[in-house]
Amino acid sequence: MRINFKETLSSFSSFLYKNQGWIFPIIVLSALISLSALQISGTSAGIYDYLLGKKPVNLIAGKPRPIRSDEWVVTTPFVVSQYNNGMPAKSKDIGIGQDMSIVADAPYTDWSMLFRPHNLIFFLLPIGFAFAFKWWLLSAGLALSVYIFVLFLYPRKYLIASLLGSIMLFSPFIQWWYQSATILPIIYGLLGIVSAIKLIESRCRRTAIYWSIALAYLAVCFALVMYPAFQLTIGLVSLVTLLAILQGRGTLHLLWQRRNLFLIFGSIIIAGTIMGLFLWQHSDAVKASLNTIYPGHRNISSGGFDIFRLISWPLSYLLLHDNNSMILGNNQSEVSNFLLIGLVLMPFLIYLSIRYKSTFSKLEKSIIYISSGIFIFIAIRMFIPIGDQLFSLLGMSKIPHERLFIGLGLINFLLLLVAVSRRSKKLPKKWWKPLTSIQQLIFFAIITIIFSILIYATVRHYDIPNIGPLESVAVILTFSISSTLLLSSYEQFRIVGLVGVLLLNILSTYMVNPLYRGVGITDNEFSRYIMDAEKKDNFYWVANDSSVLSAIMVASGAEVYGGVNTYPQTDIWRRYFPNSANVFNRYAHVRFLFDSSPQKRSLSLIQDDSFFVHISPCDEMLHDLNIRYIVSERPLKSSCLESNRGGIFDGKKIYIYTIKNNSTNTRK
Repeated sequence: MRINFKETLSSFSSFLYKNQGWIFPIIVLSALISLSALQISGTSAGIYDYLLGKKPVNLIAGKPRPIRSDEWVVTTPFVVSQYNNGMPAKSKDIGIGQDMSIVADAPYTDWSMLFRPHNLIFFLLPIGFAFAFKWWLLSAGLALSVYIFVLFLYPRKYLIASLLGSIMLFSPFIQWWYQSATILPIIYGLLGIVSAIKLIESRCRRTAIYWSIALAYLAVCFALVMYPAFQLTIGLVSLVTLLAILQGRGTLHLLWQRRNLFLIFGSIIIAGTIMGLFLWQHSDAVKASLNTIYPGHRNISSGGFDIFRLISWPLSYLLLHDNNSMILGNNQSEVSNFLLIGLVLMPFLIYLSIRYKSTFSKLEKSIIYISSGIFIFIAIRMFIPIGDQLFSLLGMSKIPHERLFIGLGLINFLLLLVAVSRRSKKLPKKWWKPLTSIQQLIFFAIITIIFSILIYATVRHYDIPNIGPLESVAVILTFSISSTLLLSSYEQFRIVGLVGVLLLNILSTYMVNPLYRGVGITDNEFSRYIMDAEKKDNFYWVANDSSVLSAIMVASGAEVYGGVNTYPQTDIWRRYFPNSANVFNRYAHVRFLFDSSPQKRSLSLIQDDSFFVHISPCDEMLHDLNIRYIVSERPLKSSCLESNRGGIFDGKKIYIYTIKNNSTNTRK
């Protein structure tokens, strides 16, 4: 049988054209399934390999990022611990017990897990596959939620939707802050906007009811992310965007129809009831979190933010190199941002929407103006010391200024969407002519000046030594050309500009997170030793000044004091340190520091989210808490400790001591 390749290719092309809306989702989901099947994730848990002197054989590409400690020290150990301990709702292995519902990334057995769908996979697959699936599910969810949102506003703009979904995913802020608390608010915010508009504009009552149920479900999922700094910002921008879209589509008046008000309030009541039940069931942990000094009672005044932290985003690519980890005045996560090209285009879009009214729809004008307004509102909060009462009323007094970047990223996305999707002229045969038009050249000149100022000011302010004139010019021209193309009257040029923006994002973040096979944290000799020892007794372990050893022990299923407490276990600390509430009443990395003869057990604050427990191995507190084992990276000397039972684990010497039962205890 002879195959006609030309005819086959033509049929395949025709099939792809008819089904082009599925190409991007299929690519995304295929990547999700493939990487999960290979147990490959972007975890930085490979750091444990290095710290234990072990060859990182599971590291496929890139390198672990120490600054991503929220992942490899906090969430990953919690996830593995929960899996190894049967996923209890309250873990008895962390101090006197910790409610795991407060940790959005940790799986646990409770009805509320239905509203944390990203964790359900742990009930179905072994840990290696489940961990990888959950990791990439966040990426897939973010890219596809943007894709759905764009197609909702601009049907059949499949290429633009795919590019914008990829741009959002590869943004520096997303990659350096890659976790559920960062990504899920954006996903639920965008899908919530779509659901609310579908509800309001639906002509069928039954369909409207379905969308009302979907909106209630998304609202509960959004609330259970439990990271207000990002939730409040995304919630505010999403609400304003919803009103802007309704106004632009001419359907804002439908919001006030009796049916729609009833269904919207119904969604709010359903979501509020479910959240109320959750808060009542977990009230002790919630109250403990809200009543903390950090972050619960943290208040941040308006104004005073360093503008250079905002304008340094064109140099995000520098953060990929370890020797540049503090080059912009702070660590990579804290200074990471979105590539805010949309904000640079904002005044140009306002000008074009006024000068060429017919090329912008009412919807696009509404998005431009409302987005500009909310940007100004956020900028006032960051830079001008006014309006504290208003911002406090909105809950924004609890949000550190740099966390507001996530709102700027969503505004940036909306402006890019309008810039690339607005009405287009037909490209002339002499396609290069529009590129040399007076208006386009003026735009290019102004934008080049803007980027020159941003980069020159940043380099001078932070005294960055590694950027020469050629590199600066290359960066300026790359950003300027991509931005100018997005202002073209021709869609083909705008898409080229959008591809340029995507490439800039990828080049800024392509190796932020490594590719690592497996989970890593328990794949070592020390973890296996802990697991074997745990089978023999139920005594508690504590590490001497080592977050790494604490994390490994937690992940290995041991009963551990110290490590990360997502809310304070006040029953312990008030009993033994009654006058130190200002130290222990916080989300904290708790680090025990053993001294053979301290004059007095005490606490000392290291930073906002970390404190030391200074204590003797002979202290009665250890026996009261059923602590039997101390592990340390350095030798300890005390008459209350039995000789070292440790040794070399992989390439790391670890000391393991048993506290003597007949020791002379001290209470001070």
